[in-house]
Amino acid sequence: MMTGAEEAADTGEAIRKRILVAEDSAITQDLLKLVLTLRGHTVDIVNDGREAFDALLANRYDIALLDYHMPAMDGIEVVDAYLSADGNGAGGPRPRFIAVTADVDGLVSQGGNSKRFDKIVPKPVDVDQICRVIETTWATPATEPEHEAVSDDEAPASVPVAPGDAESADPALESLGLRFLRWPQDVESGALAERTRRAEVPGAGFDAVLVTARASVADLAPLWRLQTLHLLPVIDLGGGLGRAADMDGSGSAVERSARARALVEGFRDRLARLHNDLIYSSDLSERLLARVIVAGRPLSPFYNAADPALIGYTMPLDPTLVSAEAAKLVAAGYLKPAFYDRLHRCPGCGGSQFNVREECPSCRSADLSEESYLHHYSCAYQGPESDFRQGDDLICPKCRKALTYFGGDYDKPGIMMVCRGCGQATSEPTVGFQCLRCGFHADADAVSDYDVFSYDLTDKGRDFAEVGGAYLGVAQKTLRFADLSLDLVVALNEEARRFNDDGTPFSLLEIAYRYERQIDREHGPRQFRKAREAFLENFRALLPETAKVVRGRAYDFALLMAAHPGDIRSQTDDLIRRAGRGMRLDPGVEITVFGAEDLA
Repeated sequence: MMTGAEEAADTGEAIRKRILVAEDSAITQDLLKLVLTLRGHTVDIVNDGREAFDALLANRYDIALLDYHMPAMDGIEVVDAYLSADGNGAGGPRPRFIAVTADVDGLVSQGGNSKRFDKIVPKPVDVDQICRVIETTWATPATEPEHEAVSDDEAPASVPVAPGDAESADPALESLGLRFLRWPQDVESGALAERTRRAEVPGAGFDAVLVTARASVADLAPLWRLQTLHLLPVIDLGGGLGRAADMDGSGSAVERSARARALVEGFRDRLARLHNDLIYSSDLSERLLARVIVAGRPLSPFYNAADPALIGYTMPLDPTLVSAEAAKLVAAGYLKPAFYDRLHRCPGCGGSQFNVREECPSCRSADLSEESYLHHYSCAYQGPESDFRQGDDLICPKCRKALTYFGGDYDKPGIMMVCRGCGQATSEPTVGFQCLRCGFHADADAVSDYDVFSYDLTDKGRDFAEVGGAYLGVAQKTLRFADLSLDLVVALNEEARRFNDDGTPFSLLEIAYRYERQIDREHGPRQFRKAREAFLENFRALLPETAKVVRGRAYDFALLMAAHPGDIRSQTDDLIRRAGRGMRLDPGVEITVFGAEDLA
């Protein structure tokens, strides 16, 4: 029988939770209250640590979102006080404690104390990330914490509490002052160690993954299970990854240090230009695209005898997954393929490790010998030379005449293959495929082939990476709350309150500019900015005076009070047409309309 959490996961519905938010920023309070309430959760807001502790004692919560730095008591003190109170922290149901902080490094540096939290979420607040944490990370509040609250003395010896305090795996690299996530030291039995939680924060986490023992791409699968870990460069000191790593550990100490620094700086620069939609995407193909971009090189295959597919990619990800997800990106127009090779796939195990050989068509033996094929003119007998050979003479086995003159009595029109096992002779032996992994044997026509490609970015892929979801158009857009300005969040929160109180509708318009990259390339960024400003000015004049129009980074927004989303959707084409009159350049405006039901 499934638990309520399992049933919810099975149907795709999120469990509705009671949540405590302890936060002294009124803006962040409004943002969290708005989104979590619309998603069906019950939310209580407190302003400092003392109020948070009192609320935890007075009510039963599923989740407690605690700011690390709060007045009266900080987040760690609140959790410690709650767990020390009678009846709490003794293995029974308790809230999941999530730290929300801009000081990730400061919290993690607390060592064992930071393990009081089940999760750390960075500021500025990304509500989409908070919703994922709340609704998908844990099944019920009664289960044991994912990270046990152990002291520093109890931490596993192989897991350093803070960067740089483990024995240096490579003094030349350690001297750079970079923050390394070490494999396998920071990974225990496939589960990410405490330090690894830092790496979910770009810029506040690690600079690179340092592989200190022999590893395969399968060993590094955890890098793809947490946000942003897959966007770190991989430096291989173990020698097992080959070209799948971004850098091997060979060369002198000076050369190694210079290459590592240049690698990390290049990843940082390219990551800074990547849109948050790709950085935080949960879609594997988009994560792959983001990795190609930050790596700054095409996705290239190479021959790898150690892999069942015989192919690896310049990417720390299983090559079967790479090819499948890259095909999706090709279909979307974000990558362009170039033929590399054609391989065969075993019907038994799916691998490509074959011994391909000529075989006897009768008994399948590969014990074949090559012989000349003789044709006796007078009786027309044809057969392998061994049929004619008697000592030093050639005697026709059919008419028993001696063959004396080549070109007069006989000729040799070709070569035959003779099986030493069964004696069968043939001019066309069978090609057989013997799988070296599972022993499966098949003829050539029973083994399927497939093509292997290298992949490079297209202009469309680069545009998507820089613009994010706005590039996809209205039909595929979803609202990311991280894109909203703080003053818009406050106004939106007030409209959501009115909707909840008396059903007063509201409409949030998200304005995207699909031709931004095209105008940038053809006319320059300044011309796009002028086109965007002109459209927004005209658009604002068409809206009611009570409408709130806000300029964003990738998108612009308009909040219309007491406006039903269905009515506004029917007017968007006309509004775009009227606001675009007289403009020299068309910025490709697309408007998505969200109502209260769309924000849940």
